[in-house]
Amino acid sequence: MSVVFRSFVLIMTVLLVSLDWAYSQRRPGDRVLDKMEFSITLELQEEKKNKAEPIEDELSFRSNKAWSNHLQSHANGGFLRGDYAVIKKEELMGEIIYHFQAINKNAKGMSLKWEGKVFGDQIEGMAIISKNGKVKEEYTFSGKQVD
Repeated sequence: MSVVFRSFVLIMTVLLVSLDWAYSQRRPGDRVLDKMEFSITLELQEEKKNKAEPIEDELSFRSNKAWSNHLQSHANGGFLRGDYAVIKKEELMGEIIYHFQAINKNAKGMSLKWEGKVFGDQIEGMAIISKNGKVKEEYTFSGKQVD
């Protein structure tokens, strides 16, 4: 066998092994929330005595994307659908809990980062709007899955 052919075979073998490894590292649980929709209440966390009214919203997960109907509207930030990932799966007293993160961005250079957990038909967590690393608004949210 020639040196060129052996080198080619070696490179192809390394490439195939690398692709197989990369595919195996993909988290199969990432799509576990797909096709789920939650009716949530967003509560702005602020120091003022006159707190803002809670916002009724829907948080949806589809095709590895997450979005909020309220915050997707142009008047409320215009945040686009963003990727989500299930970062942890745990079991507590027979209940499976999925921890997730998602990031939505808008045309103004702002980011909306979701961190939360889903357990049964319940969801809860935090949503933080920031720009250039500075927090603009911080929300807590909780809710229930829509049938």
